[in-house]
Amino acid sequence: MPKIQTLSALIILATLILAACQTANVPIAESTATATDVAPPLPTRTLTLQPTLTPSPQPSSTPIPSLTPTPPEETPRSDIAPTLPYTNVHFIYHGDRDKPYVALTFDLCQKPEYPAWFDQGIVEVLTQYDAPATFFMGGDWMRTHVDETLLLASHPNFEMGNHSWSHPDLPGLSQETISSEIVQTQNLLYKLTGRQSRLFRLPAGKYDDLTLGVIAWHGLYTIQWDVETGDPDPTIDAERMNWAVRERVQNGSVIVMHANGRGWHTAEALPEMIEYLRGQGYTLVTVSQLLGLEPMPQERPRSDFESPY
Repeated sequence: MPKIQTLSALIILATLILAACQTANVPIAESTATATDVAPPLPTRTLTLQPTLTPSPQPSSTPIPSLTPTPPEETPRSDIAPTLPYTNVHFIYHGDRDKPYVALTFDLCQKPEYPAWFDQGIVEVLTQYDAPATFFMGGDWMRTHVDETLLLASHPNFEMGNHSWSHPDLPGLSQETISSEIVQTQNLLYKLTGRQSRLFRLPAGKYDDLTLGVIAWHGLYTIQWDVETGDPDPTIDAERMNWAVRERVQNGSVIVMHANGRGWHTAEALPEMIEYLRGQGYTLVTVSQLLGLEPMPQERPRSDFESPY
């Protein structure tokens, strides 16, 4: 009897649960309940989902490499100049006589026991007139005038030649001594400026066959001159220097002067000299340009060369 009562109770409970589920599934619109019996349905709301924000990654502790490349460390320049291939003997007094080119040249030399100076006024005049020039550098002079050597090397219109180390008379010296005079100067010029000269000027213009052969063996051209201004003589003033140039200059001329403080009136003479040469239709060039070792400068209108004074 107790089991029958329990079973009856379970049947009744199941019936109630099933009835409750069926009532919940009846659509609201079809409900016949009055407003007082059933609460009105809640208004439908459309939810707009906001995009999920992904947090930005925090900077890494590893540094970001710079976009500007770090320049490589400068390699010190060698104390030894590159060796030039030997050449035939080139013994030059002037250039092509058929072309109106003239080279202004300046010697910078000293004997170790007789130090020389530097004539800054010459460089100033050449710069003001935009005039090319060739400077023949003594090795011992460069040793005591490093800043002046670098100044000349920085100028685009100037070239630098070799004028021996100690300005000795080369004829009668041994092959080894002549080579040493040439090589020491080449090495110092290269060490200071990175330049390698192909031009050699004889001290005092003196030579013999051995001297010319050694110079050629080192790949250099021997450069003399055909117009001498006499500027090492303090009694020769600017007017006489310019007279000498007017009397002797011609196509292809190489004019010799000094910039070591022993061209006593050279800076004073230069403005008139440059104006005269250009007025006569000559183009000023370096020795290498005169000989065709370097390209000629582009021709410029004569009005570009008006006196800056």
